Amino acid sequence: MKLVFFSILLLFQGIALSAAVSSDPDAESVVVLVNSSDPESVAIGDYYAKRRGIPSENIIGLKMPKAETIGIREYVETISNPLLNELLEREWISAVKSPQLDAYGRERLSVVVHRIRYLVTVRGVPLRFNNEPELIESGLDNIPKEFQINRGSVDSELALLTGPPNTTMTAFVPNPFFGGKAVSDTDANRVIKISRLDGPSKDDVIGLIDRTLEAEETGLMGRAYIDSGGPHKKGDEWINAAGDLAKAAFFDTDFESSRRLRSYGQRLDAPAIYVGWYRANAYGPWRDRLWSVPPGAIGYHLHSFSAPTVRSLTKGWIGALVAQGYCATFGYTYEPYLEFTVRPHFFLEYLLKGGSFGDAISISNPSLSWQTVAVGDPLYRPFKKGLEQQLEESIESPFSAYLGLRNMNRLEAVEGVEAAEAYARQFFIRYPSLAVAFRLAKYFEQSGQNQQAVEVLKFIRYISSFSRDENILALRIANLLHKNGESEMAFDIYQKLLGERAIPKDLKIALLTGGSPVAAAVGQSALSSRWNLEAQSLKVPVRSKK
Repeated sequence: MKLVFFSILLLFQGIALSAAVSSDPDAESVVVLVNSSDPESVAIGDYYAKRRGIPSENIIGLKMPKAETIGIREYVETISNPLLNELLEREWISAVKSPQLDAYGRERLSVVVHRIRYLVTVRGVPLRFNNEPELIESGLDNIPKEFQINRGSVDSELALLTGPPNTTMTAFVPNPFFGGKAVSDTDANRVIKISRLDGPSKDDVIGLIDRTLEAEETGLMGRAYIDSGGPHKKGDEWINAAGDLAKAAFFDTDFESSRRLRSYGQRLDAPAIYVGWYRANAYGPWRDRLWSVPPGAIGYHLHSFSAPTVRSLTKGWIGALVAQGYCATFGYTYEPYLEFTVRPHFFLEYLLKGGSFGDAISISNPSLSWQTVAVGDPLYRPFKKGLEQQLEESIESPFSAYLGLRNMNRLEAVEGVEAAEAYARQFFIRYPSLAVAFRLAKYFEQSGQNQQAVEVLKFIRYISSFSRDENILALRIANLLHKNGESEMAFDIYQKLLGERAIPKDLKIALLTGGSPVAAAVGQSALSSRWNLEAQSLKVPVRSKK
């Protein structure tokens, strides 16, 4: 359920947003790289430039293979060398060329100064290149065997396009920007900050661009979901540190530390920030196209092969996240090894300070000429508007409820629970949503005002159906009503939830398990038994056929 009274307003907002052009001063210095052999790549590049106010002459079109995975020679001949020469000709780069090609056939620069704020690769530009051992330079025997490879991310390699002549493609090169350290002019000119606009389809990428700009206008709204419990302690520390930052910024934040997979049986409404690991491919809610994801949402799943492709809804993570509506994400084209992956807490900390996606990736990524691919608009600043400004502008959005929840968390921390409860009462009158009703009811219950908690929740009677992402929230409201003596109303909610079509298995188990005692409480003993038996049968693992 996303309240109907927002729909007409959003229609007009959508028209206005689609026509609006961003006026970011950095846009003048963004270079957009498209595949001129792919009409969709050209169309996306044009659209992005117009929406962001990037001059059309900043778009560079090169004839490239259309495949996501190419060979190193193809990379050098169709991307690296042509792009370098185009940038030199258009005076994006001032440099002295090295007189010799390197071992890979790349043209290199001895002295260089560039004025590129960000380089944006667009869907259609190849994603990665394969390993070619015969091209690995001699004299690298001191490198550990696992790093004696030259496969990698096209974007990560292009970040060193202006690097010195001796820059190898074997293994990785430390990123001088990592950790937010001060960088010399020499090092800054040898690195190009880069991100990608890509996804399963042209429409998905256009949607990413539009939703990014919408989020900048309204500010990011929603909840944070942190899923640790991975295979290595260090990764858990990084992920939990990101969660602590979200919580400190007053986002409603759910932490999951077990090794169990998150499921439809857990709350996952309005996922503005998601950080988790360790699963090869997107699963469950993250592959559900019906899920309601806030504009501008940030999503990261740490896995060694989270981005072997960005065009699939089932392989890896990035394609599924972009298709679902996430606007800022990153992953790895091949095995990066944990120490050389992006630090999610560095990334989120920089964004929360009002920084851009392009800079946040740059300071949180330890290695270049390696495996990282970052998908999102480098100019995107999800926290361009702080919480106070968001509240002052009285934003009307289906996700406004979560802005109110964030302010309740702030009031609790700064002024105490009573101030948060008083604010919640007023906010609920203006935004009568499930999320706010549930929080206000919990406040009342904590202060012993159980009847008032029930009264707040009674508005749920007028909701005939619930959106997929709100099912668990509705379940929790039903349980709270049942706990406070309103079992008939709770039973009605369970019946509505179980009456939906195509309910995912783990959600159905949660509903049947929770609904069984409620049904018994209202005299529906036969139905209670049936629901309980059905839940138990669904929990039995399905045996594979031999």
